[in-house]
Amino acid sequence: MIEMDKKVYEKMVAIWSITRIPSLKMSPTAGEVHFSWAKGRIDEIPFKVFDELAPIEVVTLIEKKMEKNYGINAKQYRADLSGYLADPFSSQR
Repeated sequence: MIEMDKKVYEKMVAIWSITRIPSLKMSPTAGEVHFSWAKGRIDEIPFKVFDELAPIEVVTLIEKKMEKNYGINAKQYRADLSGYLADPFSSQR
């Protein structure tokens, strides 16, 4: 259960805030994290890589794998972030 690890849970909340991929799920298993969605498996990555990546980087990775595996432009599921006064992913404040 990802709820048991606060850091992982917060990263997944951030990922779910960025993308609205239908039924996007993450399962940690044997040192890897497995991503799936309504149509099946997306990809798995080592937990160390998942831990080091920013949520937007994980979303980009998932989107690329969905395009490769399913021929779907997953960017269509991106949340509308136009209400932000500044780019929420920018380090420039």
